[in-house]
Amino acid sequence: MRTLPLALVALTLACGPGAVNPASILQPDVKLHHLAVRNLGLSGGTLDVGLAFHNPNKLVLKGVGLSAGLDIEGTRFGDVLLDNPFTLAANDTTVLTVPLTFRWSGVGSAARALLDYGAVNYTIAGKFTVNTPVGASFEVPFTGQGNVPLLKP
Repeated sequence: MRTLPLALVALTLACGPGAVNPASILQPDVKLHHLAVRNLGLSGGTLDVGLAFHNPNKLVLKGVGLSAGLDIEGTRFGDVLLDNPFTLAANDTTVLTVPLTFRWSGVGSAARALLDYGAVNYTIAGKFTVNTPVGASFEVPFTGQGNVPLLKP
């Protein structure tokens, strides 16, 4: 029972002046900026997925990882994963390019729509991890939907 008050004091100090309070972070808006074909093969391919994050916060968010699921035309197309550090500018939009590997089996209709029409409807949902100046980290969820063009090489 004594550890609970100590933990609350530590949390209060960690979120004091100069630190990031996870509860005060506004969820960034995300849109697919573009999809670009990196390579195609018999079993699938790789797309470069441009994620445009609008950070509505008055502070820079320093991300250390990102994961999200991408649905195209209502079908799960694949998952994106970024393990590299990135920065989302305060009150601005930052475009991150993340690779997505897919297999033709299971995404046939979505892939066909993508290649035939040059633009598709999408839904994306995920989270990224942010480090704070005091060494703690927390997850920030994001979602988005819309229509995105395919950039051809």
